[in-house]
Amino acid sequence: MFEKLLTSIGIGNLKIDTRLEKLTFNEEEPIKGKVIFYGGSCDIKVEYIMLSLIERVNNKDEDSDFAEFDNVLHKYKVNKSFVIKKGAQQEYEFEFKLEQIDFKGEPEEIFLKTHVHIDQSVGADDEERLIIVR
Repeated sequence: MFEKLLTSIGIGNLKIDTRLEKLTFNEEEPIKGKVIFYGGSCDIKVEYIMLSLIERVNNKDEDSDFAEFDNVLHKYKVNKSFVIKKGAQQEYEFEFKLEQIDFKGEPEEIFLKTHVHIDQSVGADDEERLIIVR
């Protein structure tokens, strides 16, 4: 019981590592990879996985307090609920095709952000850089 309480605030929680099939993709080809889950100190139910393709762009607005901003290019939600057992390692492969991409400029970097939603608990996040050839 105490382990579940600690996990809900992020202590001993699930860890993830997103790995892409390769680092360079053409705009027309699907993004492929896998999310590796490392179980925490108790069983954890994953509600869903959200994969967001994001570009980081230099902010040309001189009045802004931010030198750069993130623009979400594409989101892919995996509506699959499953349980990661205590201390277990499990993989989930993904593949999604990019739809119409609206780049805001010449991005400084492009990355895939993975967010694992865990109900009533701190979720797990990871980011992987990649290149999209236009």
